[in-house]
Amino acid sequence: MKFRLPLPSLISLLVIGGMSLILAPHTQAAETEIRQIAFPTEKTITFTNDFGDARSGHVHEANDLMGPKMTPLYAAVDGRVRSINDPEESWGYALTIQDADGYTYHYLHINNDTPGTDDGNGGTVYAYAPGIERGARVTRGQLVGWMGDSGNAENVGSHLHFEIRLPDGTAINPYASLTAALNRVATYDFDPALATSTTPDINTDKGYVAIDGATPPCVSGSLIRSKSVSAVYYCGADGKRHAFPHERVYFTWYKDFSTVKIISDEEMAAIPLGKNVTYRPGSKMVKVESIPNVYAVDRGGILRWITTPEAAATLYGKNWAKNVDDVSSAFFGNYKMGEPVRETGS
Repeated sequence: MKFRLPLPSLISLLVIGGMSLILAPHTQAAETEIRQIAFPTEKTITFTNDFGDARSGHVHEANDLMGPKMTPLYAAVDGRVRSINDPEESWGYALTIQDADGYTYHYLHINNDTPGTDDGNGGTVYAYAPGIERGARVTRGQLVGWMGDSGNAENVGSHLHFEIRLPDGTAINPYASLTAALNRVATYDFDPALATSTTPDINTDKGYVAIDGATPPCVSGSLIRSKSVSAVYYCGADGKRHAFPHERVYFTWYKDFSTVKIISDEEMAAIPLGKNVTYRPGSKMVKVESIPNVYAVDRGGILRWITTPEAAATLYGKNWAKNVDDVSSAFFGNYKMGEPVRETGS
């Protein structure tokens, strides 16, 4: 069993191997402090300022965010998973994220049920998102798990018990931080429209340049195909022909095939084969067929993970899911992984 410290109650009893250990009580910070966090779940849930309310044998050191089971839970900050429970009697499945300043963010009563049931047999696969384990780095807004009613929340209803603690373990009221996060209009370090407008052609996207003194075998920037094969190539400034893996990529760069020049098979064979063309930056989001992550395409075929549906909706509109193309694993190697798209503020 993996334990999280500090515990949420004022005076906590921990039983290990039959031995009872009384842990030192925590105090609550009198002042209100606003941490710049991402909202830790969907913004459609409800919550009140219940920090400090009386509970059975202790004072509540959190805000309870009420919502349906399996509502996604997101990392409030960039940081590391400091601890993860697997599970515990009172707070059930739970995890703690620690930020660079030493503040900790605690998620209690994470889901323990098989989806659609109240069987308590969901296990970690329906509690924590893939890759969430002790020591794992997380990005602000990243999916970390799902809301539930594990531990002593079985008779309370599905919710997230969310705490913020100072580096010394003192609980602070998260209400102001949550309210600020709820009302903030997020901005990100990637702008799809700007990425598209500043990448007018494939030479610019890939950084293809002419070789000094070399006579190019085709006109840079032109589209070509041979008489016998329908495949269309882009003639790069580097003197090579670059293939479009499929029409979906082609139509992010061109409206139709009206400018394609037909050349002889011999002329085509004389042009060295280059690399595959990738989606025009900002035009589409992509995902590989076997992985649920959705990526923005940045210049140079760089993929940047969009960590939350909220970010995708902000960047690509409420119907963002219709703008996602599946890329087969055979062509995924045409791309390079970059940094996740990050929230930059309000």
